Amino acid sequence: MMLIPRAADLLSGEPAFPVRLPPLLVTPTAAHLFMFSAATWNRHHIHYSAQAARAEGHGDVVVHRGLIGNYLARMLTNWLGNRGEIRSLSWKVVRSAGPGRPLRCEGEVVSQEVHHPHRRLQCELRVVDAEHNLIAQGAAGLELEVHG
Repeated sequence: MMLIPRAADLLSGEPAFPVRLPPLLVTPTAAHLFMFSAATWNRHHIHYSAQAARAEGHGDVVVHRGLIGNYLARMLTNWLGNRGEIRSLSWKVVRSAGPGRPLRCEGEVVSQEVHHPHRRLQCELRVVDAEHNLIAQGAAGLELEVHG
């Protein structure tokens, strides 16, 4: 599967799909989880209290579903640059992730439709941990501006 480093590079030819997106590597920290809770007014203790998380059956505090979605959006916008935008993004968390554990956001462009002056791209996305366990899976619809 071919890696296309930037969305603009997709415009220079007709690649065979699927096309791999550059991954985003992140390691959420307990401070990130606390700050995300504060910024989103999320008062659920499992995101910032290890004691509360353990009481609900988790080994430690857990990464927010919304923060995982933000990581996926960051991966996509890093790739799009100023050439396009996210039109839709959906994901489902299938396994909890905790602070201090690396996550890898990855995905592929699986299809495109050309509607001049835009290309509409469909992507399949996932987040995996360092042991390659699936944390979340999802999909995105992107719109890429075509010049010329």
